[in-house]
Amino acid sequence: MRDASAKDGTARLIVGPFNRVEGDLEVRLEVADGAVRAAFVSSPLFRGFERILEGRDPFDALVIAPRICGICSVSQSQAAALALAQWQGLAPTANGRIATNLLVAAENVADHLTHFHLFFMPDFARAAYADRPWFAAAEARFKAGRGTSARRLIEARATLMHILGLLAGRWPHTLAIQPGGVTRRAEPRDQMRLLATLGAVRATLEQTLYGAPLERISALADPQELDAWRASGPDGDFRLFLEIAADLDLAGLGRAYDRFLSFGAYPGEEGPHYSTGTFADGVLGSVDEAAIAEDHTFARMEDRAAPHHPFAGSTIPDGFDETGYTWCKAPRLAGQP
Repeated sequence: MRDASAKDGTARLIVGPFNRVEGDLEVRLEVADGAVRAAFVSSPLFRGFERILEGRDPFDALVIAPRICGICSVSQSQAAALALAQWQGLAPTANGRIATNLLVAAENVADHLTHFHLFFMPDFARAAYADRPWFAAAEARFKAGRGTSARRLIEARATLMHILGLLAGRWPHTLAIQPGGVTRRAEPRDQMRLLATLGAVRATLEQTLYGAPLERISALADPQELDAWRASGPDGDFRLFLEIAADLDLAGLGRAYDRFLSFGAYPGEEGPHYSTGTFADGVLGSVDEAAIAEDHTFARMEDRAAPHHPFAGSTIPDGFDETGYTWCKAPRLAGQP
């Protein structure tokens, strides 16, 4: 929907609500001279899970927190379990940690396959791109409901979800992840089924998505190697995506501040397998948790005069607010987005 143009020639465009992704999202854009001058990304639905958890038994979080999202519920479950473990001073058993990591990783890979093949790439199979040199391949692989790659990879995703069935009993909203590990051990028979499942998914990834062994993908080290893959790499969805990205200059779209933060992932004996830290201005740094704050300035919530550390934050809706435009808080690290 497009609003009437402002006197300065700026067009105001409202996009949404989005229903292709989890949750509710609306974007209001101000466009001038063919470029976005300002963007207002808002959540039009108040959810308030912090409020739901207040006053309850702490272990209710293991049931309620996974309901935050129907796509990444295992991640929410793990977050609740880790918080309870820290509160109790518990360290998970080695097998419990491995099983939890497998559950989180399986969901993570499944989400990537879903978003790439069903939410993102079908856009490039639309007739608007019919004049591009890669269009025929994109349409054959990714056209909604008919794309060959989409069908194969979603089948692989279904196979991958067997891991969640074996180790967690169900998905989403599993109750298997607990502060000390998981509720079910993997017997030798289960371990063989896990290996067979991973082998089948790996074969599809190597044949369709990458056209090469996964080790070759994990060895890619810099943009120059990506350019070389785009120019002469094996045929697969990955190479086609690189071709599309280069042709449409996707790397130049939607850039923000190029500041990134990681809390790490997949706990190991000596720390997370995915490291923690920040990356800004080409420099790696550490995470100062005391410098994290939630800015409520444009949220329809009370107590927004100043940013709050998450432990002191407020999630109380302000029904009389007339200045906010979203129900989301804006995270900040040392005052920076």
